[in-house]
Amino acid sequence: MKKDTIKLFLLLTSFITLWFLSAMLNMVFLWFIIINLIAIYIIYSYKSFNKFDITMGIVFGILCIPSSPIMGFSVVLPYIASMMIFKNSSNKIYLFKNTKNNNILITLILIFGIGGILGFINAFLAKNSIPINVSFKIKWFLDALRAGVFEEIFFRLFFFALCVHLVKNQQLSKLQNILCYTIMVVPHVLIHFNLQNFSISNMIMLSILFGIPFALMQRKFNLVSAMGSHAFVDFIRFCVFGV
Repeated sequence: MKKDTIKLFLLLTSFITLWFLSAMLNMVFLWFIIINLIAIYIIYSYKSFNKFDITMGIVFGILCIPSSPIMGFSVVLPYIASMMIFKNSSNKIYLFKNTKNNNILITLILIFGIGGILGFINAFLAKNSIPINVSFKIKWFLDALRAGVFEEIFFRLFFFALCVHLVKNQQLSKLQNILCYTIMVVPHVLIHFNLQNFSISNMIMLSILFGIPFALMQRKFNLVSAMGSHAFVDFIRFCVFGV
């Protein structure tokens, strides 16, 4: 148990180090290379291929490609690798189906209810630094969809899957759960900063307001609700500010 906790702490430290190096060298593509290499290793190790998971990985990639081809191609393998890890684990994130009733209704409430609230908060916080420029473009929808799909899979789903891979099929302790949530939240928040504009207070605020809610949706409900809410938050911002 203690050894697994150390592994999780080292994983978190590794991601923070990767952010620091990519920010210092201005080489964000390091994330794409390293994460996909890890995904390839996971796929090679597990080799438990599932046609549905492969198909969904490709579908998610296709959804991202119109906005960002590199993100579209880079999301496929991490999704497939994540599903391989979750297949025989009690610690897992569901794509959509879980043990709760009324999945569709609750998922829609989370997407548009929580997503709408977070989108309003996001717009309110940004209005003093970004001029309001209400508009609508298909590009805003495609960019928001890409953000929701890519970031929730690449930086959250796969990162939690790596946590599960490290602890095998053991029950997570309270400390390990905290570390898992931190791994699902902090690296994703960090990529929104460079070394010049990094702020501890802003990092904490973004983690609490946006990182933790999406991580909770994934782990407590399903991936679709987190992707949809994330996309809706960004769509509101794009339509309100035009950026």
